[in-house]
Amino acid sequence: MKRIFRFASLLMSAVMLLSCSGNLDDGDNTGGGSTGGDNNGSGTTGGGSTTPKTLTLSSDKNLIQTFDGDYATLTVMLDGEKITEGVTFFDGKNKVVEIPDFKFSTSKVGEYTFWANYGTLNTEKVTIKAIDVKIPETPEDPEPDRTDFVSRVLLTEFTTVGCAACPAMKEILHDLAADDLGGSVVFTECHSGLVNSVADPCYLHDNAFEEFCMTNSFPDVKLGLDKTLTLRDELKPIIRDLLAAQEDLAPGIAVNSTLKDDKIVAKVTVKAQVSSSYRVGAFLLEDGIEAKQTNATASWMNTHDNVIRYVDAAYKTSYYGHPVAEIKAGETADIMFSWILDDIWEYGSEKGEINGGIKWPERNNDKLHVAFFVSMSDGEGGYVIVNALDCRNLNGETPFEYR
Repeated sequence: MKRIFRFASLLMSAVMLLSCSGNLDDGDNTGGGSTGGDNNGSGTTGGGSTTPKTLTLSSDKNLIQTFDGDYATLTVMLDGEKITEGVTFFDGKNKVVEIPDFKFSTSKVGEYTFWANYGTLNTEKVTIKAIDVKIPETPEDPEPDRTDFVSRVLLTEFTTVGCAACPAMKEILHDLAADDLGGSVVFTECHSGLVNSVADPCYLHDNAFEEFCMTNSFPDVKLGLDKTLTLRDELKPIIRDLLAAQEDLAPGIAVNSTLKDDKIVAKVTVKAQVSSSYRVGAFLLEDGIEAKQTNATASWMNTHDNVIRYVDAAYKTSYYGHPVAEIKAGETADIMFSWILDDIWEYGSEKGEINGGIKWPERNNDKLHVAFFVSMSDGEGGYVIVNALDCRNLNGETPFEYR
């Protein structure tokens, strides 16, 4: 764990490391027997003393198909021991549901939320999404005995086309992308506000994401969502230091995805270099959006690439990604993502019109790609992003990359 602490300390050099409380089983739900979400209880031991009891619910899949007999297997654990009898399942509306043999399947597309009750204890909720698109297979590992992965730093620029001060930062990032070091950076661009009443067709409405990243001015650049950069910073040495710190920690990321009509389905496989708890988040990105940048010093600044259209990384109050698993060094675990593009564009346009009278331009599926990032436990209740991947192949496999 010392390597993880050193890496977290490096990120804290400019701003305190943001962390989410608890672990894979932590929760922000409270309530009694009919509300779910409270996994704290007590059991009586000899002499009348009590010991805390923990009841957990997990699913081996967060995404299932509505055909071919696909199902997700639910597991209920009491203080680490599997419970197979006496469990009652409830849905997201706190109604009792039958899940025969702890296997959930459905023929209807949608999101399904469950929690479980055992005695006086309740679990937290789990959500399983059912889709009518075939889920891709897990990507094949070209070198299963290796764990020395290529690593990249996630960089997010918070900006807007009405920002008069942003071109100076854009120039710095443009030079970085053209540098050899640029291949070790996953660039993303979050247009999170309207300045000087200038309508921004790149606008992203996600206040919780902005608050998590502690953005309050433009331009604002984050490495790993938490380290803040300024125009005065020596950007390249900072990135080199982060890459060096990640080298012995970075997990592998492999993706198999499908883009069909208005839907994207992606299976992400994480391979651990270090045994830890892991999470995965994703940004849906779009290139080639034309919008005049205030105070642009070059024509390329009016074409906006790597624009975040959708953030799929929220777990409770954290944006370090969705829980995957506790993964031992050299082993793998999968997590799946699915997005309905028409819904994302409809919502984005609606919010854009409310917040500035703009509508998202018609999307071009050929200009879409996805940034995936992986975070791991820092050993002190928080998480830190240790690798990222810009997946531009949305109809096929992106295998693990080894050094």
